[in-house]
Amino acid sequence: SSAGTAAAHAGEWCRTPIDHFILARLAAVELRPALPAAPRQLIRRAYYDLVGLPPTPEEVEAFCAAAERDPRSAYAALVDRLLESRHYGERWGRHWLDIAHYADSDGMESDRDRPTAFHYRDFVIRALNDDLPFDQFVRWQLAGDEYEPRNPAAVAATGFLATGPHEVLDAKLLEQERLRSRYNELDDLLSTIGTGMLGLTLG
Repeated sequence: SSAGTAAAHAGEWCRTPIDHFILARLAAVELRPALPAAPRQLIRRAYYDLVGLPPTPEEVEAFCAAAERDPRSAYAALVDRLLESRHYGERWGRHWLDIAHYADSDGMESDRDRPTAFHYRDFVIRALNDDLPFDQFVRWQLAGDEYEPRNPAAVAATGFLATGPHEVLDAKLLEQERLRSRYNELDDLLSTIGTGMLGLTLG
């Protein structure tokens, strides 16, 4: 019967304990798992998801040949290789840089270039590629210069505190205007810490 075929397909589909939870949710809304992707589709998905770049034709052919012999081990080896690529940090680091409001310039009306901003960007990329523990990743960004003042990576991480918009005010402006601008910057930083690190809308 079609129900028996679907059940058999579903049983083969589950490879980890988590898959059973996914399968139960699909069944609750009368959906079935999709059929496994062909090797050519699978390698392209893995490349775009993990490193944001397409595989070369040679890499596709090599993976297809390996997948024909042993699909699971071929895919596991592919994922391990992509996670070890420097492009992995470049691809996924951009998501954290968006949260941190990273930019190569100040924004606002003056929008001056930030010639040293890349140190923070490179720290984020290296942190992901080196599997830096998340608690250390957070501590260094908030106070790396205090935790490890002689460590260039920790000091570069504190660039997080200066990634938001910044306006250079004219010297003729009143101190009150300067204070207002500074508090706007601090408010943006507090909001970024709240949403990015605590999941709270602070401001």
